Amino acid sequence: MTAMRDDLFLDSAAALKAAREAVFSETLDRIFAYHPHYRQLFEQKGIGRRDIGGIDDLVRLPVTGKTDFVARPADFTLSLPAGFDAEERVVWDVMYTTGSTGDPTPFTSTSYDFINILALNRNMLRLRGVTDSDSILNLFPLTRHPHGAFARAMNAAAAFNIPIVAAMPGAPSARHPDLGSRMDAVCTLAGRSNATILWGVPSYIRKMLGRAEEMGVALPAVRLVFVTGEGFGEEARQDLVDRLKRLGAADPVISVSYGATEMQGGMVECRPGAGYHNPAPLQFLFEAVDPDSHAPVADGEEGLILLTHLDRRGTTMLRYALGDTARLTRDRCPHCGALTERLVSVPVRRDGFLKVRGMLINPQALADMLASEAGIADYQAIVDKQDEADALSMDRLRIRLLPRSDAGDDLAPRLADRVKSTIGVMPSIEIVAADDPAFADRGWKARPILDIRKKPE
Repeated sequence: MTAMRDDLFLDSAAALKAAREAVFSETLDRIFAYHPHYRQLFEQKGIGRRDIGGIDDLVRLPVTGKTDFVARPADFTLSLPAGFDAEERVVWDVMYTTGSTGDPTPFTSTSYDFINILALNRNMLRLRGVTDSDSILNLFPLTRHPHGAFARAMNAAAAFNIPIVAAMPGAPSARHPDLGSRMDAVCTLAGRSNATILWGVPSYIRKMLGRAEEMGVALPAVRLVFVTGEGFGEEARQDLVDRLKRLGAADPVISVSYGATEMQGGMVECRPGAGYHNPAPLQFLFEAVDPDSHAPVADGEEGLILLTHLDRRGTTMLRYALGDTARLTRDRCPHCGALTERLVSVPVRRDGFLKVRGMLINPQALADMLASEAGIADYQAIVDKQDEADALSMDRLRIRLLPRSDAGDDLAPRLADRVKSTIGVMPSIEIVAADDPAFADRGWKARPILDIRKKPE
């Protein structure tokens, strides 16, 4: 295995800070002179370049919210003039954030940024224990708006100089229907590729493994599974391990990533339960602050997670709120020895809870429970009204269920009881067929609960 970069394993916190300050100083110079959003903000606040000497002064800046970015995304891209090196100015690619209303929001990377992205993704693989003997099966779909998942998996393999096979699940284009792969073809490819790493969205990987088992496809080479894009609990992790062992994998490890378009990668585990590591501490700085006052919280306390770009030239952000709360530590990891920020609790969306029949429920708790149910091939959870024409009628939670062929007759009532005990709301269970259109083209991230209730006028 190639030696890790020193940016993860510096001798001390002082050495890390000094290295960060060096790259951040150049970024700050460019932000104050050429960043449309922050130039206007700093002028309004009366903040000059001398007022922000470096990382310690970041607390003087207001938090940037997603609404700020979505409203004027072009204003978050540095407008460097021709005097700067072309590497800093040339647009290499544009990815898009998800989760906003309307069209996804563009996130621009220059050639300078793309080299950093390769280094970032290489560090992600190293932290996860990848070696030069590994190979990857990319299970992300090709999407209409590039969200990074499909492309960055390919980039990561290139940065690490290991083979990768793109399964291309789904139907990326009606103009070329032969480019996509249906589930059975993906399962066959998984067996034929002999890949040691599966990389994709957990809900899709779970479904793929279930179908592979039905088809009799063996996956003895798989030793790592990288999951991202959805919340993922410990029951779901064990479920994937159990499924892989039934397919012949000897000792598979599930590695979870806390991904963000604003990183073009994600914070990753060096081992299960070790926390989500910042894999590029010279590119990113993370803070945890009080969600309301935005005052810094002590290490290990729950806080709103902020991201600052230390070394970017395209879309660049300072103290950007990712929208999740978690506990952050800056201590050296006791497992891998990396000196970098880690999230040592599962990030939770601040706005991710739903109120159903007066009960405040956590959609991710429902998703984790359903992922642990071996009899489910796929599902769709919907919150609507008993009377769709009446926005004031009683809420209803429906779970549309595609069972596995070997699921028992008691699946529906047993599942309803488990849902009730997990989130406090009794659902109605609807058994659907495999060709139900609701399960087609749902995007690369599955939403735990689809809330389609009409709001009262």
